[in-house]
Order: sequence, then C-alpha cells, then structure tokens
Amino acid sequence: MIRIKDLEFEYYERDEEENLTDMINAIRGINFDAGKGDFIAVAGRNGSGKSTFAKILNCLITPIDGTVLIGGIDAINGTDEDIFKIRKKVGMVFQNPDNQIIGSVVAEDIAFGAENIGISSDELWERVFEALSDSGLGARMADIKIDELSGGEKQKVAIAGVLAMKPACIVLDEATSMLDNKSRWEILKSIKEINEKLGITIIMITHNMDELLIADYIYIMDKGRIFLRGKKESIFANKEMLKQAGLECPAIIDIKNDLVRSGIIHDGRIFSVEAMVKRIKYEHPNSFFLDTKLEKNHIVKPKINPVNAILFNHAKYSYNKESVLKDISLSIGKDEYVVIIGGTGAGKSTLLKLIPGLVKTDTDMIYVDGVDVMDKSTDLSNLRKKLGFVFQYPEQQLFAKNVYEDVVFGPRNTGITEVEAEKRAYEAIEVVGLSDEIYDMPINKLSGGEKRRVALAGVLAMQPEYLILDEPLSGLDPEGKQNMLDIIEALHKEAGITIVMVSHDMESVVKYADRLIAIEDGEVLADGIPENVFYEMYLEADEKERELYNLPVIMQLLISLRREGLEVSCLVKDIDEGVNNIKKALNID
Repeated sequence: MIRIKDLEFEYYERDEEENLTDMINAIRGINFDAGKGDFIAVAGRNGSGKSTFAKILNCLITPIDGTVLIGGIDAINGTDEDIFKIRKKVGMVFQNPDNQIIGSVVAEDIAFGAENIGISSDELWERVFEALSDSGLGARMADIKIDELSGGEKQKVAIAGVLAMKPACIVLDEATSMLDNKSRWEILKSIKEINEKLGITIIMITHNMDELLIADYIYIMDKGRIFLRGKKESIFANKEMLKQAGLECPAIIDIKNDLVRSGIIHDGRIFSVEAMVKRIKYEHPNSFFLDTKLEKNHIVKPKINPVNAILFNHAKYSYNKESVLKDISLSIGKDEYVVIIGGTGAGKSTLLKLIPGLVKTDTDMIYVDGVDVMDKSTDLSNLRKKLGFVFQYPEQQLFAKNVYEDVVFGPRNTGITEVEAEKRAYEAIEVVGLSDEIYDMPINKLSGGEKRRVALAGVLAMQPEYLILDEPLSGLDPEGKQNMLDIIEALHKEAGITIVMVSHDMESVVKYADRLIAIEDGEVLADGIPENVFYEMYLEADEKERELYNLPVIMQLLISLRREGLEVSCLVKDIDEGVNNIKKALNID
C-alpha cells in the first residue's frame, strides 16, 4: 500500500522580501512500509515530525528528497491526476476538527468528501448514515448544525466524513485527542473493525500511549527520525528509550510490570485488563468467591463558604431550545483543585463559560465571591480580573507578534505601569517553564506544547485568583502533559490559585485533583473525592451501560477482580496502592 524510502523534508522561512531566514529539518531519512490492511501507530513527542509525516502521506506537502509510493503511484513526481488518485486512496483526519469541517449541518459535512469524488446520490446517503453509526454520532445527529456541537462531537463528524469516502487508507493525526474515553474507544473499536473487515490500512498518529496497544506495528519518532520500531512487546520492553523520546508506557504496562515484580502473576505477555484478570484468577483460583459484591460507597459532599467561592444556584442553559445544562447547583471553594469530567457534549465547557459570563441567560444564577455574574449591573471587566480562562484550543488565544508581546498584553491593558506589566510578563513566562531565550520568538515558531504554556502565561500575568482550564492536556505528548500538570500543581499549592479544570485524562485527575465533579447530560452525576466519584459513577450506571473505559486503569482492574469474586478494595489513587490492595487480598507478603 505505502512504501517510503530515505524521506527528507525541510520547512523554509522567509522574510517580507522573500529572503531565507530559517530552515528546519522536519523529516530526516525516514524509511516506512505499510501493507494493505495493516494497522500502524506512529508516536513521538511534540515537534518530532509526526504531523509533517502525515501530511506527506496525503500529498498536502511535497518532500525535498526520497521515494514515496502510495498504491503504486509516485507521490513526489506524479501528475495532478496522480495526486487526486492518492487523495481518494488516503483519507485524513486532523487533530483540530475546525480545520476540516466545511458544511453547516452534520450530514452535509459528512457527505462533502464522498460527493466530491463522484459517489452517486443514492449511495452517498447510504454512506452518510453508515458513517454516522460507525463514528458513534447516530442518525439523530444528521440534521444538527455544526455550531451547536461540542469539540468532541465535531471530531466525530470529521472522522465520519472520512469514513464516508471509504478510502484504502485512513491517516488519523491525533484524531481522538478531544474525545472522552468512552467516545475515544468507541471510535477506535469502529476503526479497528473497519480495518479488519474491509482491509483498510490505518496509520494512527497519537499521544495516547494506550492506543498503541491495538496496533499491529509501532513506529516511534524523535527529531524527524524513526527512533524505535517494532511490535508492542518489544516497544514497551524499552521503557528507558521511550523516556528518551519523551514518551511513557501505558498504565496497563506499568501495572503488569508491578504485578510480575510482586509475584502476583508470572506471565508478562498481557496487554489488557481482561487478560490480566484471567491470569490472576488462573494463578490464584482459591482467592475468588462467588458471593463477593461491589459495595455501595457513601460520598460526603464538601461544605463551601459561598462568600469565597464560585456558586451555581439552579443554573440552566439552553442553545436553540436544546437543553445543555439542567438545574446545576454546586459550589467551588477558594484553594480547591477541582476537575470536571463527563462525556463529549455533556455540558462541561458550557459550565466553565458561565463562570466569567462568556455565555449568559436571564434565569441562571452564578456567583463569584458573592457577586452575581448574571446581574446586568455587575462590572464583568472588573470581575474577570480574578478569573483566568484558558480555552479548549489555547493556541487560538495567541495573537501578538512574539511571546513577550502576547504575555504582556493583558497586564498592559489593566492600567498598571509599564514596569509592573513587564515584571508580571517575565514572571509568568518563568512560572510556565519557558526560558528567557523565548521572549522574542515568533508565535508560529513554537511547538504545540510551547503554545499551550504561552497561552497559560498570558493568563497568569493577570494574577488571577481562579484559574479555569478547558482541556489543557489534550494534544500534549506525555512529557508535555506532565510538565503542564506540574505547573498547575505548583500554581495551586505554592501560589494558592484555585483550579477549575475540565479534562478527559482520568489517569491524571485521580492523582492531582482534590475533588471531582462528574457531569452527564447537563446534570451533576457525582461530586467528591476522585476515587469515590469514579467508583460511584460505575455503580450508579445502569447494568447494561456500565463502562470501565471512564475509570483509571488500576480501578478498572480492581473492580473487574471484585466482580470476579476477589475481596479487594477498589478505592485507590495510584498504581502502587492498587497493587498493594491486590497483594493483601491474595495474602501475598
């Protein structure tokens, strides 16, 4: 299907007079092969060359050297007709769906690509509704307007649009990064089934290390080169080399290694929770009992002083007569670290936007430190000085010519002296871990992770009391994600800033958050200590709809073992605690 040899690509930058100012070697001597029906994953840190490589596969950019054959067609020296044939063969899904969506209505957008490659009208709509089903959107979403969708729902539309074209190969460039865990694995399951049933080649570029486990073969990129390649068994045996590439092992691998070291299991060829449960039960059959049940857990809601808090008092919000939030009542106190979780389209981002009054209704009652946000007499510009907001795509908050000018813009426009504004900007840039060498760097030369930090620095320079973050970890490689988590933790513990964050990263929130609020269909499902909330979410779900995907992996394992009859405690914050609970349940010293 795809054969690549000695691939080279360079980015050139020129000034206003077209003089060459910089040259970046993005791809350096890559060799790559993908056969029909292969499922290949490509991983690497931000800036390693993954997205550049993906664009070459779809002929969006042309290499400077090497050989690229796609379906036997020369992608470098081919004619315009050859390029069109390649693009029919290779469908691509980008990280940001807004870069890909064209139509104003869901079904219209999904039909766009297939229609433009000549699919007849009758077959076209069959494909559209098949893609709606395979993407997890469902037929009910066909007539919904694009601007009514959440970020995750938009991503599903982008994926459905490519599925409707039925290409020979699909390239996914971080295509699941904005989805909740349930939606993410539903999409991946559909793509895996398409791969197996129809023989479509899948090339999946991802930062989610657990997604590598479903691939037939894995390539690890670093600095424009192939750093590692092989099957999952060999790739995850090289933990130190993964660390060198800015990556990490999936949680399930760390758990497996701990279980082997602890003497709980003696077979390391395990890559799923299901296989792990079977192995533990096989090696310790006498520790499992038929009458063991999952016990209810009582969640104690925190008591908050409403004068020093964000307060939602029976808040509701509708968009085009569609109810997004339904009677939300909760408080977030000063000095808390709160993470809001929930499925794609649950209303999480809307809830955050209500806090500074970015969206408003006449009936909602939202207070910040006793001030009514929805009162028309409230001075919102003054109130917002204490509310720092980092959007779902923080890169879109950047607009100045360089890093320093972007960060200093906010404080410079609050009436303080230029000296004080400069001081705040420099301090904020330092807090987010960027060096002083970056001050004059143009925004377009920053990596994705660096842009996230600059956006955060611009907010911190305003010295907010509350920091509101909408999906700050999405699209970051493991190294960048950990850096961001460390920064947020330091802001909370050392600077005393209240953190209110939306995230789909269950492994991180259970470790760092003081409190978890689960939102489902616009309502509060559970609220409390993270491990308690995860457990409660699972217990409260209908038996037919109980999903483990939305839980941290160690809790998935513990709950699965308990359901099989092992009397093990399921409430844990980390892997070490979980493995110790299993040892205790099995009477292993």
